[in-house]
Formats: sequence, structure tokens, C-alpha cells
Amino acid sequence: MSGGYVYGDKEPVEECGCCGGEARAEYCDVGIGYAQVSEFRCIECGATPEWKDGKSVWTEPERPSERGERVTGYLITASGNVHETTFEQDHQWLFDRMGTTQSREIANGAVRITNLEGFAIDLPPFMTQRARRALARIVKDAEWKWGSPYVMRWGAGRGEFMTRAELAVAVSKLPEAPAPAGPEFAP
Repeated sequence: MSGGYVYGDKEPVEECGCCGGEARAEYCDVGIGYAQVSEFRCIECGATPEWKDGKSVWTEPERPSERGERVTGYLITASGNVHETTFEQDHQWLFDRMGTTQSREIANGAVRITNLEGFAIDLPPFMTQRARRALARIVKDAEWKWGSPYVMRWGAGRGEFMTRAELAVAVSKLPEAPAPAGPEFAP
């Protein structure tokens, strides 16, 4: 943060490092001028600067889901269908709508992925090929945004942080299961 500005000066404005738009910060009147109380944020794309290796690097915010909300997780069913979850429509909302419970879905081969208090994955006791492929796609995309996941295996007392390679090895050791037959929840 730059600090602020004094009475009579113009409010500081920066150029966005992503789109070239105008970036502004919030300021508070402190009696002798204005103190900066927030980071600069681009008015056009929402990007903010971060300090990395002693220099300012602009990063765009995470894009919202197709429903217009920030994605906070996923549910991959045993048949490989992927359902996004958000703050408003979380896993519990999804399970209620499906008429099931989290434990039952994971026991039947579903994978639960969350990023509320950190990136976490709940692995089932077995996985279908479709669910494995869906998990690989999501983890590849999520790892660069969310970091390494905390992975909890079915029946384990505690989980552990894993890199994408370690997760791939853990998933490859899970037994195969055929894709379930019958109707499934459709969003």
C-alpha cells in the first residue's frame, strides 16, 4: 500500500497490470489527510497487486461459476458427473436435493472436494474410471489456484497434504468399481 495523500492532492490511481484499466484503493480521512485502508483494485477486471519476490504482480480474481457465484467445491459422482458447489448451494444443499447423505455418496464412490477453510478432498473406498478422470481434470485446474489438497481416505482416522502426483498414486491404488446403473441427480 502506498500510504495515502494529503488534503488538496488528487487521489492516487494506478494502472492495472492485467487489463490496463484504472485501479483505485479506499482511503480514510485521518485529520491531516487520507490514509490508504485497502489494496488497489482494478475497476474493469477486479485484479489486485500482490508482492512477490520484491515486486508488484497483478492477479485477476477467480472467475465465478456458470451460475455467477464463486465455486467453493465439487461433488464427483461415481458415474463421473461433476456438480459445482458454492457458498449458497453447498454440499449439504446438494445432498438434500439428491435425497442422500455425504457418507452414503462417498461410500458409493463419490468424491467430495471443498475449498472453504482450505483445499480438501474426501476419497471414497473405490472409484470408477469416469470418476478418476473427472478428479484428475478438477485437481489439475484447482491445484494452481488452491495449492496442494488435504486428502482424507475412506476409513482413515486422519488425512495428509498431497501433491498432485501423490494424489494420483493414492487414487491409482483404490479398487476399480463399475459405473452405477440407474437415474442420477441432474442439476
